[in-house]
Amino acid sequence: MKAALKETRSKGITVKDVPVPGIREDEVLVKVEKGAICGTDIHLYHWNAWCENVNAKNPMVIGHEYAGRVVEVGKGIKSLKVGDLVAAETHIPCGTCMMCRTGNEHICQNMKIIGVHTDGAFAEYTVLPEACAWKLPGDLDPAIGAVYEPFGIAVHGVTKDLVAGVPTIVTGCGPIGLFAVGVARASGASKVFAVDIKDSRLDLAGRMGADHVINSSKTDPVEFILDHTKGLGAGALIELSGNGAALRAGLKSLRKGGWVALIGLFRDEVPLDLVNGVIYKEATLYGLTGREMYRSWYLAEEFLASGKVDVRPVITHSFPLDKVEDAILLAESGEAGKIIIDIK
Repeated sequence: MKAALKETRSKGITVKDVPVPGIREDEVLVKVEKGAICGTDIHLYHWNAWCENVNAKNPMVIGHEYAGRVVEVGKGIKSLKVGDLVAAETHIPCGTCMMCRTGNEHICQNMKIIGVHTDGAFAEYTVLPEACAWKLPGDLDPAIGAVYEPFGIAVHGVTKDLVAGVPTIVTGCGPIGLFAVGVARASGASKVFAVDIKDSRLDLAGRMGADHVINSSKTDPVEFILDHTKGLGAGALIELSGNGAALRAGLKSLRKGGWVALIGLFRDEVPLDLVNGVIYKEATLYGLTGREMYRSWYLAEEFLASGKVDVRPVITHSFPLDKVEDAILLAESGEAGKIIIDIK
């Protein structure tokens, strides 16, 4: 089969023929139809410090956001059959640690991640543990199925606390931030402020339901948000930029008693005014990673099936598998929404 491989610790991705993988009794073999580029794939492309920090596998087939059809099932499989359309929960929990045994599988102490610690899905076929398979409607567009996983991150963040009737800020309008705008709107946020430095992304944020789009390189977001909330500030901040300046501005824009979902990954330590930005405000900060297994998936399915959130405006480009390197570089440029890899 054709697959996109990270074979060395130097820059680049190789697309070549490799054997179709075999499955164990608790796994299914999936014929991948659509994949999607994630920031993780950019890290792997460059093999930067993040890869070493998480002990990423090398060599390895990359890619973890995808949808495809089950073509073979292990003898122990009970919930899936050949022909099912599935997406992947990319966190593979051990099932036995304290976190797993207390309902927190998504922060398993022995977590493995598809496309980081095990071979991924930018290939014609991939292996998926039954525990990580999410069955999709059979007639769903596989491109939408491929973005269920990142969409679930937005769902996890926005639904962590109250947004209904609350002015809500989303900082960072990459694909997950754009999804977060849609989820906040569908969840009843009274106003959604989308903040970024790229007008192209802010245009997409408007299409996803943002009431106000703020280019923070041109407009002071703190002043703007305070002006549009009677000086009180927003009640919720969904931070997806991974930028310290954006977080500091977001905290200044937060009203007393507000809450923050920290999702974006910061490259360095971030200095904060905790006294005025958090303590005196009695603000609540949540650190969030991935999706809750499987609460986020059920909620994601409801948001999408209801029609209250349409993810299609976020999907801006499509590339064939042999052009995956071009897709990664476009994603890195920030001049795209979610980029689909067409494998079928």
